[in-house]
Amino acid sequence: SGAVCSLAFVSQKYSTAMSFASMAPAPLEALWCFATSFSGGKSIEVAVEEGKGTLQTSLLKLSVRTDEPHDKGLATKPSACGTCSLMAISCLVTLMIGLAFCFTATPATQTATELFPPPPLYHVYATSYYDAGLQQGRLARERIHGWFAVAEMKHRFKWASQAGSATFAQLKQDNAKVFPAYVQEMRGIADGAGVTMDQIWVANLINEIDAIISQEDKGTFVLPWSMQHCSDEYGVSSQGYEAGFAHGHNDDWSAEVGPYLYWLAISPTTGAKERVNRCAGLAYPGTLVGWAPAWNAHGMFFTQNSLMPMVTRRSGLGVAFTQRHAICDTAGIDEAIASVKQPGWSSGASLNLVDVSNKRMVNVEVWMDTNSVLEITPATGNYSHFNEYKHLRTASGARIDSPLVGKDDPRQGRSYMLPPVVNAEDIRMRLSDPLIYRKNKTLITTILNGTTGMLDVWCCGVTATDSPPHYSWNLPSFFDAN
Repeated sequence: SGAVCSLAFVSQKYSTAMSFASMAPAPLEALWCFATSFSGGKSIEVAVEEGKGTLQTSLLKLSVRTDEPHDKGLATKPSACGTCSLMAISCLVTLMIGLAFCFTATPATQTATELFPPPPLYHVYATSYYDAGLQQGRLARERIHGWFAVAEMKHRFKWASQAGSATFAQLKQDNAKVFPAYVQEMRGIADGAGVTMDQIWVANLINEIDAIISQEDKGTFVLPWSMQHCSDEYGVSSQGYEAGFAHGHNDDWSAEVGPYLYWLAISPTTGAKERVNRCAGLAYPGTLVGWAPAWNAHGMFFTQNSLMPMVTRRSGLGVAFTQRHAICDTAGIDEAIASVKQPGWSSGASLNLVDVSNKRMVNVEVWMDTNSVLEITPATGNYSHFNEYKHLRTASGARIDSPLVGKDDPRQGRSYMLPPVVNAEDIRMRLSDPLIYRKNKTLITTILNGTTGMLDVWCCGVTATDSPPHYSWNLPSFFDAN
């Protein structure tokens, strides 16, 4: 940036041969002619290229050609006037390059490059859970098939059908017993997408499957896509919630899933056969809404940080199901907290709850039958979470995480080093920090302004400081507006 203009050039290269008659406005062309007149028709060549997101001058080459014979005698001192002329030309050239790019920059040169198109929003109106799933499956059929063909999903399918078949069967049985309505919705997804029911089960048990696979070699092996998922930042004004509060989330996963993501909103039809609650959020292909960032019609917003405990049951309730119930089938933050505190989890997670209506934010850490609730208060001011248990320990006070969690991960340390966040703007900068935002891993950034209820979303490899949000939704009016 400079006094004249601010430029953002990404994934494009520019080469300038100083042909200003074709690229510059008339005043600049005249200025160029004036500058070159100092050298009596001498030519100046300037090459400029883009490097790592910033415009850098890589070469400033001045080649002087005249028709006058060179003096072959004794060397003479450079002319002071000639030196001044060259200096003046250099300054004018630099000025003209900046002005030319300001005049000729187009919107395309000012927008960060996206790794994949923004996920679409599907809004289905359903008569039943099965109907909601059926519509999702039909709408997202190609995306579901694409995700299921990725290597990491094939690895999970293989585990579920071979080495982990007994555990997989037990997990299905336990969750079907407690959440039969969600199983009907999953059956609808399978039918609509033309995939097997077991494939949809695997997609909704990823947390548990990955945790178990990582422990099969006594905690020494961890799937590369199972580590370091998601970053969360909370901020509250020192004057209290009434003066402002905000929450931000980077949703991280392997880049392969990016092109297959979609947003899904579910609403009941008039006269629906079953009670289908209004709920919306980011859907990983084939999964229930509620596993990734999600919200309901009561002003509740929710995100999750994956955790990797050293011990995971080969039975019990799955994260995707308990979270779906907490965000989609409750009306307030206290009811949601009570929902996720139910015992019997197979593994665990860090759950981030924001109640826009009642101006409260809470982080809940869960591990099997234990949990810990941390309320973010004005006294707390700010809080962050990066895939490690921070306030929940075993009964003996021991660490719950795998020892490999946090290894070579600079995010938490970086957040501690920076000033505390207190508002949405602070969080926007924090989640875009190069040690927190991770290229080819951070797929979605959400920032919720609790005061206004506005949820801004960036995606596709573009940070929140690179461009305006891809989506902006007002949560209190979302279901009415859509």
